[in-house]
Amino acid sequence: MTFAAVSNETIGWTIFVVIFVGVIVYASINILRGAKPELGSEIELAPNRKPYLPDDQLEGPKLDRTLSLALVTLFVIAVGLPLYWILEPGRQAGATKDFRETFEARGAAMFAPVGTSLDALGCEGCHGPKGVGGITNYNLIQADGSVKVVNWRVPALNTALLRFSREELTYIITYGRTFSPMPAWGVAGGGALNDQQVQNLVDYIQSIQISPDEAQQAAKDELAKMMAEKNPDGSPKWASEGEALFNMGFDSDNFAGGAYACARCHTQQWSYTADYSQVKSIMGCGALGPSLCSGSVDRQFPANTSATACTSGAAGAPAASSSPPGCVNPIQDQIDFVTTGSENGKKYGVHGQGTGRMPGFGSSPQQPQSYTAPDGNQITVFYENNGKSVDAGPGMLPNDLVEKIVEYERSLR
Repeated sequence: MTFAAVSNETIGWTIFVVIFVGVIVYASINILRGAKPELGSEIELAPNRKPYLPDDQLEGPKLDRTLSLALVTLFVIAVGLPLYWILEPGRQAGATKDFRETFEARGAAMFAPVGTSLDALGCEGCHGPKGVGGITNYNLIQADGSVKVVNWRVPALNTALLRFSREELTYIITYGRTFSPMPAWGVAGGGALNDQQVQNLVDYIQSIQISPDEAQQAAKDELAKMMAEKNPDGSPKWASEGEALFNMGFDSDNFAGGAYACARCHTQQWSYTADYSQVKSIMGCGALGPSLCSGSVDRQFPANTSATACTSGAAGAPAASSSPPGCVNPIQDQIDFVTTGSENGKKYGVHGQGTGRMPGFGSSPQQPQSYTAPDGNQITVFYENNGKSVDAGPGMLPNDLVEKIVEYERSLR
């Protein structure tokens, strides 16, 4: 596409030069001819009275030269304009590619470690090279006003768009995450970046995304590793695969900075506590996300214990066709919620109303062609997917692992 764009530009410039040179030559000849001084008819016949070429020359060599020049000009127009029209899509594609690469390069410059350029914000210092996740020091303010320095697990960003839409990612960058090392970067949130700069960061983050297959395989490999971990007394560290998945990243290698872990949002102190025993007793009992303890899950997605209970196969299977109208499978409802996440203003469970902040772990969200930024500007992503919306697709976790998470969440008390 880029070659087509370059060829198209070359042809366009060739046409322009040929026509421009022709105009200059024609004008020069006429100017030179018209610049000769008139000496008077008594000495020399006035130019407007001079006889022109005789018929044998006018209708011979002169006519041939004029017709030849006209034919060449017609050929240039007849061939050049269709070529320009045919190659226009390639030129547009090349321009779109240049836009995307330019925006990604700007975002990469901001993401880079502080000191590498004047644009560098140091995002890599926390989120790791290529956004693979990392650890950063954070001054945590205690209840008594004292400050405690902790090592904060910083989530990976190379799976961010498997969990969030560009709109939600823009919101997070703009307003930051309160009570965490993530500051507000956008002007609307009190930061220094304008809307275009925030979008360039999102463009760079999009460029480093891994595929759903890669993300799911990484989760499976990490789960196998976690299930092989032992406590000092030789007992398994994780009582179930659901517990391990809920806490994925709470280990020595800081897998993806806890980006796969539900616990980082639903458990206080999870992001910086080193000893699992310190948070196990409050696991899932609420932090940025709501509490899943004390029967909260059962109340939101209650088990059907009536005489007309749904009949289903394995946990999470759809209700049988013989089930009475209105039969609800609460486990499947919860699986669907964890899979797709919440939608702003949309009901979930019995009395839940989504804010859009809960990401989907089993399905990547739709990426719209345009959306409204926090500052009110309309963002049109014309340089991605030919300017079309990207449908929802596979997410970070396969269905069977989402079901294990739901099973664990329903066990929290």
